Amino acid sequence: MSTEELYTYILTVFEGKSFENLILSKRNTEFKESFENDYREKIINAMNTDEYTKVMDKLSKSFLTNLAKGTNGKKFTKEDCNKILEIYHKLIENISDFDKNYERIALEHFTEVRNFINEFTSREENGMSKSSYSPEFILKILDVKDDELKGKSLDIGCGKNGELVKYLASKGVQSFGIDMECEDSDSLEQEDWLIKDYPENTYDLITSNLTFTKYFNDANSEEQNDEECIEYAQSYMKILNSLKVGGKWHYVPSVTFIEELLPEDKFEVTNSFINDNIMRTVIKRIK
Repeated sequence: MSTEELYTYILTVFEGKSFENLILSKRNTEFKESFENDYREKIINAMNTDEYTKVMDKLSKSFLTNLAKGTNGKKFTKEDCNKILEIYHKLIENISDFDKNYERIALEHFTEVRNFINEFTSREENGMSKSSYSPEFILKILDVKDDELKGKSLDIGCGKNGELVKYLASKGVQSFGIDMECEDSDSLEQEDWLIKDYPENTYDLITSNLTFTKYFNDANSEEQNDEECIEYAQSYMKILNSLKVGGKWHYVPSVTFIEELLPEDKFEVTNSFINDNIMRTVIKRIK
């Protein structure tokens, strides 16, 4: 099997169009029904050929090329290349282990890829990433006022340690967070924001900084999956309806294409610019 044939075969098996996840057909922990053990055996056999290294290099370069296109040509480093190559190698090694559970492989791979994309796209020119921001700075970016630090809150995409969740708790807020990277605890939930069950009329404050709405925008852009965009729109409305009347959702970046469609008698939308390129949104539920 030639490099091109092996590469095409792997992409066909994994549906790797977006290069975001090689197992999942959706952004959840369901693995493809077609991904049976015979595929695993073919991948294992491919690992023992001279073409394997070439294929892995091509996969990683394709991933980064598509990622760069989706971020207006943002440059990636040699370390980025090595990191995504490492992620792909780990995935293939896990696939070759028949004792490992499909769903667990999928969840681990999705988490690693999502974290890589999130770090890459939020990276500033000076090297500062979203993860280095203090809770106080995030609240300032999101335009959360002191008098809003009360009641019950949810941070969507809270990160591994849930720093903002902990900070809000220290201010007397009953705070919770969800993220694919964090471990389950009393206040943190390891969950995909697209499949979480958001309870209605629950939160006084919801925050999401460079997480949910960023990926919603990506899904709505050209060359993206319409089904995924619909899933984001459905989750977006579930999040809004999980606000109490008078509650607010603060997020960056704005998603104006759906904000313009919200019923004015139920939601009050406020947009403001953080800088020339990034806009934030505050949505208040008024009914």
